[in-house]
Amino acid sequence: MTRPERLEKLRKTLLSRRDELRNRVGNSFPNQLDDNPAIGDAADIAQYNVSSDLDSHLFSMEADELSEIELALKKFQEGRYGVCEYTGRPIPIARLEALPLTRFSVEAQRESEKTSTW
Repeated sequence: MTRPERLEKLRKTLLSRRDELRNRVGNSFPNQLDDNPAIGDAADIAQYNVSSDLDSHLFSMEADELSEIELALKKFQEGRYGVCEYTGRPIPIARLEALPLTRFSVEAQRESEKTSTW
């Protein structure tokens, strides 16, 4: 399979994942209000709070992933998908298949991590 064919396969995968996330992100948070225990003991309330916090974190992670997918799809439209933002060179297709949302080559990612001040 050629690079353009493999990139097209990645684009379709990203579109599918985007649609899945849009449905989940759009449907998951409003239902939280219905689950709130109006009456309950401390254990029920604590369980609800833990569950709510986990759901909120998952929602946030999925919303972040959705943003990254939208950026990748925009890059497809502009002809910039698969190009390292640091070096401007093509990212190897194997890396893109493993990490479709990556914006950097391995070398650029390593360099970024070296200079990062976490």
